[in-house]
Amino acid sequence: MRRSLVLFGLALALLAAGCGSSGGGSTASTSSSASDGPVTKVSMKNIQFNPQTVTVNVGTTVEWVNDDSVSHDVTRDTGPGPPFSSGSGNLGGGDTYKVTFNAPGTVGYECTGASRHERDDHRQVDGER
Repeated sequence: MRRSLVLFGLALALLAAGCGSSGGGSTASTSSSASDGPVTKVSMKNIQFNPQTVTVNVGTTVEWVNDDSVSHDVTRDTGPGPPFSSGSGNLGGGDTYKVTFNAPGTVGYECTGASRHERDDHRQVDGER
């Protein structure tokens, strides 16, 4: 019973903290080239990315949208493109971040605004363990 309460408390703290602090109302963009190509949207919701990775072609723009009630950020973990980062916990609910790719491949990304322990939990939720 006590372990369940501790786990519940940890889960609530993680949900309350999200990947960063409170924020909102901004749109950030990094572009490696001008794009009239396709746009792929990634949702940040329930402390997860959906989808967890995206496969892009040259000219594809990926738009991350924070559909969560807590702040998040997005940083390239693997794959092609510039070493992009939206910042640290700076995307509040409704905020977006876009990157246009000049090389094809599968892009992995993570939220870095959380503490290392929270990022490990975030990855576990995302099925990365």
